[in-house]
Amino acid sequence: MSTKIALSSFLKRATVLTSLVLVTLLSFSCKSDDGDSGNNPNEKNIKLTITTNGVVDGDFALFTATGSVAKNPMEGTIWKLNGTVQSNEPIISLESKNFAGGVKTFVIESASPLALAQVGIQFSASDKRSYTVSYKAEVNGKVVKEDNNVTVNKDKEYSHIFSY
Repeated sequence: MSTKIALSSFLKRATVLTSLVLVTLLSFSCKSDDGDSGNNPNEKNIKLTITTNGVVDGDFALFTATGSVAKNPMEGTIWKLNGTVQSNEPIISLESKNFAGGVKTFVIESASPLALAQVGIQFSASDKRSYTVSYKAEVNGKVVKEDNNVTVNKDKEYSHIFSY
């Protein structure tokens, strides 16, 4: 019975992640080129900070971010992770092994102004334990979302999809 529940939970998470990627790819393909080389008022400098405290093996942790560069939607270099440009990686994906072991903080920033960004977050804890998650999103220097020290346990997940 527990294998069936675990498989169902995995499929749910995989569906959420797949949906996030699909929506982003569709938005890339719908981007039109209007030939305007001036400043785009929709350009967004994105900064995301995710901090966990207490994730261990057996917990589920997934953070994904993708986007579209405003001046070149097909650009593959979109993000910096902890200050290091992630060349030719349009998606940042962090999982349980990245978050395990005490307090872990990751800062994800756009390498160039973006037309849009999408973030998928899902954290759940194994039985009889808990940990905390903090998430902050800044767009053009303004905090647009901030959750501090949210407790995750077997009864309470931290699961969101955000578009900026």
